[in-house]
Amino acid sequence: MTYRFGKVTFQNQFQKLEKAGHWLNSIGIKTENTRFDEVLQLNKEILEHKKNKLTENLIKKHGNLKLYFALTEASSFIQIYKAFKDQKSHVHPRTKLKKMLKGPYYSWEEDVKGGNIEPRNTLFELEVASKLKNAGAQLTRFDDVDFIFKKVEFNVQCKRLHSKMKVEDNISEATAQFYKRMKSRPNLKGIICLSIDKLTGKENMFLKVKSPDEIRLKLDTIENSFLDKYRALWHNLVNINILAVLIFVHIVAIIEEQPHDLLTSCCDIAFDVIPIKGIQTVDYNLIAEMGKRLED
Repeated sequence: MTYRFGKVTFQNQFQKLEKAGHWLNSIGIKTENTRFDEVLQLNKEILEHKKNKLTENLIKKHGNLKLYFALTEASSFIQIYKAFKDQKSHVHPRTKLKKMLKGPYYSWEEDVKGGNIEPRNTLFELEVASKLKNAGAQLTRFDDVDFIFKKVEFNVQCKRLHSKMKVEDNISEATAQFYKRMKSRPNLKGIICLSIDKLTGKENMFLKVKSPDEIRLKLDTIENSFLDKYRALWHNLVNINILAVLIFVHIVAIIEEQPHDLLTSCCDIAFDVIPIKGIQTVDYNLIAEMGKRLED
């Protein structure tokens, strides 16, 4: 991947988040007393404390973990807003947008067995959809994420990984769910998207680095370690219509810079192509083109 870091001030991010909230409310998605409100309030506090050079006091008040999620989820909400705000009203995925705001405020309050993980799963699905839309995909359904790319129909299975012990089970479940979709649409192509934030050990800390290049190295290490360990699970699939696995990672970093340090919230995507060039040439070229667009 090529890494580009745009400098966005806390003021700028807060303004975008406010616009996202106004947009949600304007299409009938009430944000009051939801996770969105919590993220908005925390970002407001970050902005105010930064202006007054009291950031350390804010960290003592809330802890790194809460502020980490305020920044990464703000980024996800803004990405979704930017992708869907200009769509015609009748095609907004309102059911999904409502669902993404429900559930516990913080991911450490989630209980896989208790069944309260779906709202954040939905947030991840919509973030994936926004990335694909920006890459030129024509979104067609939101029960799962379905889209058309270069006249080929795709189905996306999204999984947030909560445990290293369950990675294989999640891949098997995604494969089975995709196979069910193929029964009525045999030419359907598939992509599996995995969020590995909970497996990285980075969600409770800010990386402190001297340059963006150090973030790139950290991300490469995280993604390559995961791929080396689990890639065989999807490269040995019998179903050759599944063309790629996308690995999503969020990181918050503080880059040392003069006169003030730069805070960076980064979402990276590792795109692992499954078809072998020269054997599944058409599929390989198709999915490689999508990967290039996502990278761009």
